[in-house]
Amino acid sequence: MKKTVHSLLASALMLTLLAGCGGRDQIKENNTIMNADLKAFDVQKDFDANGFTYFTRNLILCCGDTTECNAMTIGWGGIGNYLGHNRPCVTVYVAPARYTYEFMERYPRFTIMEFDDPNVWQYLGKYSGRDGDKAAALGLHVAYTKHGTPYYAEAKSVIECETMTAWHQTDKDFRNSTPKRWYNEFEAGIHTIYIGEVLGAWKR
Repeated sequence: MKKTVHSLLASALMLTLLAGCGGRDQIKENNTIMNADLKAFDVQKDFDANGFTYFTRNLILCCGDTTECNAMTIGWGGIGNYLGHNRPCVTVYVAPARYTYEFMERYPRFTIMEFDDPNVWQYLGKYSGRDGDKAAALGLHVAYTKHGTPYYAEAKSVIECETMTAWHQTDKDFRNSTPKRWYNEFEAGIHTIYIGEVLGAWKR
């Protein structure tokens, strides 16, 4: 009987972690829940996407830990290296009015994900996490890397990064008319630029 109860409790714990961001005590029990369908790859050797068009694929940015997380669709970014040739990095941009901005300021790591289903990026780009659980609405399941960084188990690819630096731009940083014109009618505020060192990458 005790074995049955223990087995049921263990199953309940696993389901809780897979369904959403669980409590801090749960990360001690199992802080690595990687989707078995996602295989690790070296971004410096096996990243086959065009860096100039990669961020036009409506990628998803997710940030948080095992207690809370939020994701949003992003259309800007960059890939390359920073502070050393052997330090691959990803650059992302988040406006201060976005709910994900609070997470990017509070937590040290984030993930970038790609999905084949357009409903994912359309929904995550339209609705705010302040108003409800967007992952649950889409039927997505939160999983975690060994660092406890959240991502969605259904993703086609995942890149995990640790933020190295953040640049809170102001209009005084603009050097030509392009950003001046663009931000003139943008109500969410001037984007903060985050440069993240790649910790790991996985794809199907």
